[in-house]
Amino acid sequence: MSVAVSMEPAEFRLVIPSQTRYLNLVTGLAKRASLVAGLDDATSAKVSIAVDEAVTNVILHAYHGEGEHSVELELRFTEEALEIHILHSGQGLRGDQVVLPDPKEYIKHPRKGGLGLLLMSRFMDEVRFKADEASGRNECCLIKKLD
Repeated sequence: MSVAVSMEPAEFRLVIPSQTRYLNLVTGLAKRASLVAGLDDATSAKVSIAVDEAVTNVILHAYHGEGEHSVELELRFTEEALEIHILHSGQGLRGDQVVLPDPKEYIKHPRKGGLGLLLMSRFMDEVRFKADEASGRNECCLIKKLD
């Protein structure tokens, strides 16, 4: 695990193994970062849930549960927002591949999984996916605007 700090805007970086046992560390960091950014407790909890969903998706879907890879989180504090960038080199998801489930249909036909992207989109102000073909890295960016 490594942490780096820079100023203007403040930025932190955390790298974890692609293992679900580190999710509690990641979600705790996301919640504390949200509070430091000035978000209230309820909103901070939602940011934490969104980060949990995003990192879980990377571990389970991008890396297919293989624990020997890494997941990098970059937290950026600006005057306007808290940005959480989740980077990995697993199988990527592009923005045009994202299909959010209809909550009413989901209730009628429940299944395991599928709500992570919906929660992320509901709890965050922006959710973006991009792939850098040159480096082979993929990114999910979660943005929560500050009031």
